[in-house]
Amino acid sequence: MMHNYFTITAGRTGSAWLASFLSQNLNISEVHEFLGINDFGNKMPDIRTMRNFNNFGNNEFVQDFWKRKFGYIPNELYSETNHTLCKCGLVENIILNKRENYTTLIILKRDMTDQCVSYLERNDFGNITLAWQWYLHPSYLKKIINPKPFMQFGNLGQPLWYCYEMAARQEYYSQKFSDKVKMIEVSLEEIVTNIGAKKLHLDLDFSGECKIPTKKNQNKANRNTQLIAYVKDIVEKKIKIDMPDIVKKAIKNGFTF
Repeated sequence: MMHNYFTITAGRTGSAWLASFLSQNLNISEVHEFLGINDFGNKMPDIRTMRNFNNFGNNEFVQDFWKRKFGYIPNELYSETNHTLCKCGLVENIILNKRENYTTLIILKRDMTDQCVSYLERNDFGNITLAWQWYLHPSYLKKIINPKPFMQFGNLGQPLWYCYEMAARQEYYSQKFSDKVKMIEVSLEEIVTNIGAKKLHLDLDFSGECKIPTKKNQNKANRNTQLIAYVKDIVEKKIKIDMPDIVKKAIKNGFTF
């Protein structure tokens, strides 16, 4: 049986846990991210690929990467939860290469406050090359959410904008392509529980017993409670975005990657 499983997610959202869940329940090798020296540009998007897609869209350079990438994927059950893929043309090139009939996309979400605090605690936006390789940068030409209002929050601005931009992209791909390729929307907080994992197992049409991995990347000790409260207050009280409406209007106005 040939079937591919990928994610539309932001990173720091549970993609490592999901990689284990998929591999254990499909009985296949676990693939989270390819980090070998020669993987970049072939199995893993490099900075040039990321910047091309987010500035110029799905151009020839990006499409050439995906031809190489898909060429490495075996004609059998395969899952990869690498969060960079959806930020450089994953969905567009699944359609372009006629792979939609044997692909499932998992839209993986996480609590916005926890997600943003995770970036801040790791200083994930401390250098522009980190944003180029792993996340997104506000200077990109192709973006749905205006970053300017977020910059009033200082060092919090860029990672917070990224959270909302990725939420917008999840909504964008759902609205534009869910009628072409199977998509399942889940939250990290739900799927790591017994009930949530079993529901995901059922939604994915997996057979047999549901195998639930232990949680990964847990580090709740010494959490900055003041930072968490500060970000939570902003998310809940100061940012009001009707994501479905914004995305619907963007698509109607011709926005595309």
